[in-house]
Amino acid sequence: MREIIEFRVGEPEAHMLPGNPGRSLGGTIRNVRLPLEDERVRLIGELNREFNRRGRSFSLGWSISRHYTPEEMKSAQIFALRPRSIFEPCGEMCGTEYDESEACSLCGAGARQSTDLHLEPESIPKRDLSFTIAREIVISNRLAQVLQAHGITGAGFLPVRDPTGNLLEDWRQLTITSAPVDIVAPTLVGNDLFDLDEQGQYRCPQGHVLGLNRLSELWGRRESYDGSDLVQTRQLTGARRGVLHPKPEILLSPKLYRLLRELKVGRLVVEVVHLT
Repeated sequence: MREIIEFRVGEPEAHMLPGNPGRSLGGTIRNVRLPLEDERVRLIGELNREFNRRGRSFSLGWSISRHYTPEEMKSAQIFALRPRSIFEPCGEMCGTEYDESEACSLCGAGARQSTDLHLEPESIPKRDLSFTIAREIVISNRLAQVLQAHGITGAGFLPVRDPTGNLLEDWRQLTITSAPVDIVAPTLVGNDLFDLDEQGQYRCPQGHVLGLNRLSELWGRRESYDGSDLVQTRQLTGARRGVLHPKPEILLSPKLYRLLRELKVGRLVVEVVHLT
């Protein structure tokens, strides 16, 4: 497995990195793509801390991608789905209601959707699988029928409506009905690679939310996995910000992953999950 980290760095500051790596994005921002073990990653962390002390930022954004060998993919027992097709407005902005009576008062985890999902039909990407910014999962009716025909377990299929309540025949909300999987060490969670949130700003004392971002591969407790094709984690990552809530990781069995590949579901990005 290879881990690649991408940074967005201001073009004027890029010269501070040896070799002036990356490529320009429109003249003012440089995309710097490095192996995670590259010494310049550590240097970027030091520059970030130095710039932060002056009220500035050296890195303007970051993301990590993981690339596996065919053997690693073939031997995987379960995969984590990385959302790529994301759109707005989300359900709550279109009339979907959530019951927060049992939600955690500290982190907001535990709110339950209490109505059908309402969305603006024009905003839904013309794809088989998409996510709202609040991570509500929308699939095409075609995909819903195929998943049901193949006996995919752990999946529920609910109606999607427009803001006035009219049924959207072409879409379904994909829900997860299986038992959750526990996230365990050595999964690393923090604000970013250079800030592991040692003060616990984004961690829930009750254990619902582990932190802002998952920084490493995902490790799950084997005994908590019930073998379903579609699963989510018990613990969440993220933060409560307006209509956004901390969310679980979405996990796919090899059977479901292969089926989605065969159906040519676009923008399908997964990572190997380790069960221990």
